[in-house]
Amino acid sequence: MGAVADSQYPYPPDRFDEEADAAAFHGAHRAEEPFWRQNLIYIIIIAAAVVTLVVLLFLIGGMGGGGDDRADDPTTATETEPAAEEPGATEEEPTEEPAAEPDYSTPILVVNAGGINGMAGAWEEHLTEAGWEDVGVSTADNRQQEPVVFYRSEEDAVSAQALADQVGAGEARQSDEYDATVTFVAVSMPGEGEDGGAGDGEGESDGEG
Repeated sequence: MGAVADSQYPYPPDRFDEEADAAAFHGAHRAEEPFWRQNLIYIIIIAAAVVTLVVLLFLIGGMGGGGDDRADDPTTATETEPAAEEPGATEEEPTEEPAAEPDYSTPILVVNAGGINGMAGAWEEHLTEAGWEDVGVSTADNRQQEPVVFYRSEEDAVSAQALADQVGAGEARQSDEYDATVTFVAVSMPGEGEDGGAGDGEGESDGEG
């Protein structure tokens, strides 16, 4: 302290300076150490603990992230399982459409082409009893050997085939030969020619069939 004072103090030392130098060496007036030096060991311990805690948190966070990635895989597989069931559900969707039913209100014309008196009228009565609601009669100019059912429009195909099955005329045919919606060309009496054969009756038919 005295040397520093001598180098910076411009005046020569006096007795007061000597007394100050002597008093600086007494323990009661010694300068205190800084706070950080007094607690240096504690500061080092706390800093080490903080660094350790940060490292542990980083490691735990890294392990937790990996666990989440592994957990995502089962979730993804579970979400895709319903997609595998879709083909099975699709197989159940197709359903058979109900068969079309004949329309018994469809107009029918019975043509006597067998040369048997009263045959068309007999068929009119027979078909009416079978449920057909609109049955008319006519006579062909020429005799036929086989019964046949004609229909003009495709929408009447089901009804025409139902009639053909009932009278034994085989497969119904689409044709514009007759003006009627459905035409049955009969060649035998009901019950005699339902197997497709011609009737055995003789004589010319009249206008009423």
